[in-house]
Amino acid sequence: LPPPPPAPPISIQAHLMKYLASFGDTPHRPTIFHAPAAPPISIQDYLARLAKYFQCSDGCLILGLLYIDRLVKMHPDFVVSNLNIHRVLSTSLMVAAKFNDDVFYSNKYYAKVAGVRVREMNRLEEKFLELIDWRLYVLPQEFDEYLGMVLAPSRALRG
Repeated sequence: LPPPPPAPPISIQAHLMKYLASFGDTPHRPTIFHAPAAPPISIQDYLARLAKYFQCSDGCLILGLLYIDRLVKMHPDFVVSNLNIHRVLSTSLMVAAKFNDDVFYSNKYYAKVAGVRVREMNRLEEKFLELIDWRLYVLPQEFDEYLGMVLAPSRALRG
């Protein structure tokens, strides 16, 4: 993928994730991604932590969002909620980093940063890839579409 323009502030991306998670406030079937209780860390702080320690490229951050959207579109019964957004987000970013970035880390490292055990991280990665049918490649125009969605709020604030 071509290098994207500088990523918008983490707060804008976190707002999109929080918005996505707000749809899961209705009862739904728990998945492997569900925590027993919502983690005490905000989505914004968690995303900032992941971005810092995963050292994802800006493209990786966009791909993570795209992969989550792909998962939800392929499985309409999969509901993103406050109970699973942290695990879904960490898994999507890890998968995006491994697929897109030249440098990536071990699952042990990603698990430590994400706050889960390495065995759980392995299972989350396996399930995530299965749910998106291993469809990691993204066409440039699809990437640009998602980049535009992420940049739109920052453009509106400046406009």
